[in-house]
Formats: sequence, C-alpha cells, structure tokens
Amino acid sequence: MTDLAAASEGLGAAPRRFLRPLAALAAAFAAEGDRRILWLPVFFGTGIALYFALTIEPPAWIGAVATIGAAAIAAGLRRWLALRNAWIALAFAAAGFAVMQQARLERGTAMLERRLGPAAITGKVVDIDALERGWRIIVAPDPLPGLAADPQPHRLRIHIAATSDQLQPGDRVSLRGLLYPVPAQLLPGGRDMQRELYFAGIGGVGYSYGAAHRIATGDETTGGGWREWVMQLRSEMTDRIHAVLPGATGGVASAVITGKRGAMEEAVKEAFRQSGLSHLLAIAGLHLGLVGGFVFFAVRGGLALIPWLALRYPIKKITAIVTLIVLFCYLMSGCRAFYINRLREERVDLAPII
Repeated sequence: MTDLAAASEGLGAAPRRFLRPLAALAAAFAAEGDRRILWLPVFFGTGIALYFALTIEPPAWIGAVATIGAAAIAAGLRRWLALRNAWIALAFAAAGFAVMQQARLERGTAMLERRLGPAAITGKVVDIDALERGWRIIVAPDPLPGLAADPQPHRLRIHIAATSDQLQPGDRVSLRGLLYPVPAQLLPGGRDMQRELYFAGIGGVGYSYGAAHRIATGDETTGGGWREWVMQLRSEMTDRIHAVLPGATGGVASAVITGKRGAMEEAVKEAFRQSGLSHLLAIAGLHLGLVGGFVFFAVRGGLALIPWLALRYPIKKITAIVTLIVLFCYLMSGCRAFYINRLREERVDLAPII
C-alpha cells in the first residue's frame, strides 16, 4: 500500500480512483506472502471465464495486446513491488483471455446448421474409436457438396457400420452418409456438446449408410505429422489391449491407459455412473499422480542401487526428468480423448448420430 501511495503521489482525483482497485488487489496479494504464486493459475482461469462470459466475439487482437501491455507495465514498476504484483496478476488474466481467443482461431470451425445428405463423403481419418456396434471415426473431409467454401467444417464425427473396412488414423476413407448439426445443450448447466466439438474442430455429426471403405492407407498419405503418429499409436495400443484382455476388462483397461472408452459395454459404463466412479475412466490428475509416483520411486530406487552412479550424479533430479518425460507421453496418449469425450456424460439418448 505504501508503494501505491507513492505511485499516486501528485496525481489527480480521477487517477487515484483508478488505482483503488489495484490497491485492493495489491493488498490482498501482499497478505498472501510466499503463496502469491499459487494464485496466478486462478487469475489465468479468470481470464478464460471472462472470455466465455461475453455474449459477443471480441476483436482478435485484444487479448494479446492486453497481455503484452500489462506485462510491460509490470516490468516497468520495479520500484513499486505491490503495484507490480497487481499488474502481474492482470497480465495472467489477460493471458487466459488471449489463450482462448487463440484456441478459437486455431481449433474453431464452421458448424453445420442444417441436415446434409445423404451425400458422398471422402476424407482422412483423424481418429477412430470402437463401439459396441461399429466404429466412431473423426474425419477431416474433402469439400462437402452443397456447402460454400466458407462454412466447410474442418472435421466430422461419423458412426460407421461394423461391416466397414478396418481403419487406422491416417487412412483415407470413402462413405455415403447423413450429416446433422451438433446437438445443442439439453439442460441448463448440462453438457454443452456444441462448445466441446467446436473447440475440437468438429462441425457436424452423423452416420453412414452401409460400410465405409478405405481408399488409401496411412503410408500412402502425407502431411499427418506427429499428431497422426500419436493417434495411430493409441489405436494400436488399444487393439493390443483388447487382444489380451477381451470383454469388459479390456474396455476398462483401454479407457484408463489410452483414453478410448468406446469398446466398453453400456452396462459397465452405467455401473460406473451409478457408483460415482466415472472419473476413474478419464486420464486425469489421479492417474497422472499414480503413474508419476510409481515411476519416480521405481527409477530413483533403481538408480540408488548403483553406488557409482548414486555417489557421482544427482539421481533425484535425473529421476524427476525421467518422470516428467513419462508423464508427458502418458498425457499425450489420452489428452485428446479426454477433451472430446468429456466426463460429464448424461443419461439421455441423443440418437445414433452421436
């Protein structure tokens, strides 16, 4: 507060009134002491919440400009620690706002507004998930007939028949299907599928008439990059799990290890819902903590058994690095499935198009 008083010295009444909210924020920050850094994610999340609270789309530049401006002001206030901390908090809030704007620009897509088809659909398989009957694939489609160039969705989620060819991420597929707009939110505060699929780049859902056919394999296509490799690895891991652990056991194992829950029987999913244990089927903080703890103690214990290594090198730091690498790989195996298949499943029949 002393810093703020010194900073406002000589200013008029209006600037002083402007500094009052910053003074309150700085005082609250100062009261937290060394725990101030723990509040930075809270301010970051506040910026994200502010973006979703708006009813209009703000200019694309406003988040980045606000972040850079707040960070520059904070850097220039080295002599006034309390005021600098307040501007750092504002910079993190602006950064959260800017991140969501960037997510909209990168991942947002045109959404279907009417039923389309039956139509011939071709495209590249981005991901595939086994279901009790058939598969659910995410396709990056070629231009759809009957739509202008601008409203073309980036991706589609389509339920294909069990008689379809065995597909893998990266394959090119051809099918005849019927497409629908993404279902809207059914209940206030319930699952908002439109928002979820919008930020996943999925602009429509539907199902195929008859079988889907592979017209080119992933080895014959180009441009997939490392993301396609990760999707292929997840699918291969899931197939191996189901080959060794068939039935409900394999479905639960693949959900926990790779994030793919489509092969689980509906009765098993319902049992998890009714018991309040559905969160165990998502790759989230609990699983990361368990895997990280196991890897850390196993690696550190193994290195400690080698006296030459333990006495010459910081095995604790080496173990921490190894654990972070393992957790990153584990997170990459399931983060996409967790984003698309949100845990808040509702007991509502949304028809076979979903």
